[in-house]
Amino acid sequence: MTRRTLRGSIVLFTALTAILLFTVPGGASAFRNMKEGSPALPFTLKDFEGKDVEFRPGSGKVTVLSFVKLSQDRSAEQLKDLVALHKELSGKGVDFLVVASYGDTAAEAKKAVSELGVAFPILHDKDQKVYGDYGLFILPATGLIGKDGKFVFEHGSHGRDFRDVVGGKAKVLAGLMTEDDYKKLVTPVESARKSKEEGEAERLISLGRTLLKRGMPDKAAEKFAKAVELDPKNMAALLAYGESLVASRKLDEALVQFTRAKEISPNSKEAGLGIGTVHLEKGEVDKAIREISDAAMLNPKPEKAYFWLGAAYEKKGDLPNAVKYYKKAVEKIIKE
Repeated sequence: MTRRTLRGSIVLFTALTAILLFTVPGGASAFRNMKEGSPALPFTLKDFEGKDVEFRPGSGKVTVLSFVKLSQDRSAEQLKDLVALHKELSGKGVDFLVVASYGDTAAEAKKAVSELGVAFPILHDKDQKVYGDYGLFILPATGLIGKDGKFVFEHGSHGRDFRDVVGGKAKVLAGLMTEDDYKKLVTPVESARKSKEEGEAERLISLGRTLLKRGMPDKAAEKFAKAVELDPKNMAALLAYGESLVASRKLDEALVQFTRAKEISPNSKEAGLGIGTVHLEKGEVDKAIREISDAAMLNPKPEKAYFWLGAAYEKKGDLPNAVKYYKKAVEKIIKE
């Protein structure tokens, strides 16, 4: 393989991987181009039978807008939850719309409709225009658009709490549930037993993450620092603090927070990956490779670590290994 081919492969693998991976561990938004309260963007796409379907925000209904990759396991689980929510909320002021990725096929869409009982439109964004307009960064991802057409809520990836978190918020927006009842629904029972300091730390972490998403890492770091002060062993606070400091280019301070997190939880893949990415940003490539390699071994889903290993080897000038790990990252993503 020639050096030119290697560099071309790196560009390709980096572009493909960046579609689904965060640029720093955690703290990223699923929708790069949408902010809370901004107008949702209208679009027209064809479904898999070739019919045009138009989305016009501000219809007076709440819209659950979900982006999926039909061949991906997490997206399949999300579709199952969307089907259940549609059965519950159809006719109650909530519409559902799914946008499938450019690589999805009519056969996959037909299978989803048949096996899952999908009764809402699945559209094909074959040119990736809507993905680009909304700034999709991970799959699956769901946004909620209010009755007035404004983008008001986002949920990246998929978890067991999807129906409660997304469905509950849709109910609030549609006037079917109070905000207090929603908070009770999505707040674990054990949180009631947390100390006053732990509860305040959780509040500060949530606020800090919002600030980080809005591109204000310095202000986010202030919130995370206070959360760490209140609850020094809070892993989420330490990791988020480190992420915000990386975003602010305060690399030595970030390394301190990631190291503290690793001391508390030596097997934390997030802490190890954080340490590795800091070393990479500082130009300490060999240290970065060691830390990120360890993080990859600890992680059952190591695609993000593979991506950073590719970046580390590229920075080192070891192009064959860079291509190797970029390729492994993409292969893991495709399998999911």
